[in-house]
Amino acid sequence: MSAVTAPLAAATCNDNPIGAICSAIQARSFPGANTLGVVVQDFLQGLIVFLVVLASGRLLRRFTVGALHRTTADAQLRTLINNVFLMTTLVVAVLSAVTAAGLNINVLLTFTGLASLALGLAFQDLLKNILAGIFLLIERPFRIGDWITAGDLSGSVQTIQLRTTALRTKDGRLAILPNSTAFNNPVVNSTAFDMRQYGVAVRLAPGADLAGAMARVREAAEACAEVVEEPKPFVQPRLDADGGVTLVCRYWVQYRDHDPDAVTADMVRRVYEALGPWEAAVAQAAAQAQPGVGAADAPGAAEPAAEKQG
Repeated sequence: MSAVTAPLAAATCNDNPIGAICSAIQARSFPGANTLGVVVQDFLQGLIVFLVVLASGRLLRRFTVGALHRTTADAQLRTLINNVFLMTTLVVAVLSAVTAAGLNINVLLTFTGLASLALGLAFQDLLKNILAGIFLLIERPFRIGDWITAGDLSGSVQTIQLRTTALRTKDGRLAILPNSTAFNNPVVNSTAFDMRQYGVAVRLAPGADLAGAMARVREAAEACAEVVEEPKPFVQPRLDADGGVTLVCRYWVQYRDHDPDAVTADMVRRVYEALGPWEAAVAQAAAQAQPGVGAADAPGAAEPAAEKQG
């Protein structure tokens, strides 16, 4: 204790406005006035340096981020630079303040090491999220505006902060995702590529020509202008639990250029047209499933036969 207080007691006031405050305190001539004057002087010097560095860093950060807004830099890069500037400014401000306060560099290094150990143990989850946020901004597994799924959460990325990532869910709610969760667990980015796969399914009538139906559905999908040529559409038959067969047609769409819902509606229309009158096929299947009812007695089944006779 004496080794620390002796330099303070022996120190003199500086020749500046802050030193005038130190001299005024020492002039009171009460016990400990010399030490108190130096302590106040060093504290004020450190505080002023801290505020000056903090204000300068804030102005520089605003200028840099504002300049990036006028360029083609994306929002994720601006967020990364803003966060780096913020952390750097705080660290430089604190180190400058303690140096201006006259703290010995050896004492500072010792204190910093002990403080880092204590903070690392006490706030390890917080530090883990901050580091994860920095790596997410650098590696960019997803960007602001992407639709991602992480665990049980799905939504559009709104912000990527140092500690958390904010998602807007499909029903308009805000979901806060810790950065460590997005960094350490699998994340599905549904909007990372320009093309996405979609599909429509249609159930075939019993006894239908499976190979012919698959060929007609494939041709209908390939004839759709909004469906990309590569990868080609493909059709898969699926055996249902009741013994029926369902055809699943899968195709790729440039979803940024075309409305996926409109393309799906067009695909459904094309598939039904390719397979023929759906109502008649269902009616014939229902009639064939009833004992004693022939295909000619089924509603809608007699009309094609009449056309053949004419």
